[in-house]
Amino acid sequence: MIGIVFQQLLTMFSIMFFGFILIRTNVITSEGTRQISTILSLFVMPATMITSFNADFDGQRLKLLLWATLAAFLTISIRVFLVRVLLKKEDQIDKYATIFPNAGFVGIPLVLATVGYEGVFFMSGYIMANNITQWTYGQYLISGDKKAMTLRQTILNPGMIGAAIGLFFYISRFPVPAFLWKSVDSLAALNTPLAMIILGSYIANSNFSELFAFPKAYWTTFLRLIATALVSIGIIYLLPIDDYKVEIVLTIASCAPSATNTAILGRLFGGDYEYGARLVVLTTLLSLFTIPIIVQLAQLLFG
Repeated sequence: MIGIVFQQLLTMFSIMFFGFILIRTNVITSEGTRQISTILSLFVMPATMITSFNADFDGQRLKLLLWATLAAFLTISIRVFLVRVLLKKEDQIDKYATIFPNAGFVGIPLVLATVGYEGVFFMSGYIMANNITQWTYGQYLISGDKKAMTLRQTILNPGMIGAAIGLFFYISRFPVPAFLWKSVDSLAALNTPLAMIILGSYIANSNFSELFAFPKAYWTTFLRLIATALVSIGIIYLLPIDDYKVEIVLTIASCAPSATNTAILGRLFGGDYEYGARLVVLTTLLSLFTIPIIVQLAQLLFG
């Protein structure tokens, strides 16, 4: 599996480089990048999650999905505690970058390559937990205002809606015409290329001399990519999941780079947007080396 992970990462980084070139040559503008990001977040990623539910109902599989969701909430909660100990009170952006991984844009392509759509089925549980905590505690973490947390944003976000629609069809066995499933599949296939182009645009818009000039960013990167990933693997190991695919999916989600919302919510709620964007870029670049190592360790432990 380690070879598959590394090959997929190289493929993803190649598409990222393509996105980098598109921005640097002005083929795509900042406004175009924003529009692509909107399409990806609102339609493509939810379609990927819906597609993962296109399977015959299996009670054991549904039980494993619940375990995956519980494990996600548990690992995220542990990270919330760890950042309080390992980072300063004023390092809000660093805390957010450490707690929340890019399970959607980076995690889903890796899971598709290693486990397939069945893995995305379980990843949807992690994404639900990640979205709920990002739009509640994460929003509060950056804004410092508890009023920023709203039930509407928690429930009515694309990841939650996609998972809810997929789960409805999975449990109800409501008949869906084959051409509609094929249409959703085609839309879901855009997830990896569009996500990598967006990440490539982040790199293109970064000042490389500044990107590597913040010692604190390396500590945050270490926490996101290695320290909290290893802690998460330990927690997953202790849970009675006993399913290799679910454990690997949770591992990939836990060792993914910082969520792009580190930058986006920083801009929306008065955080340091530019530093957040640098953390996203730095953790994404270095994840090429750390993700294969973490997945290999997990494979030895769970295999």
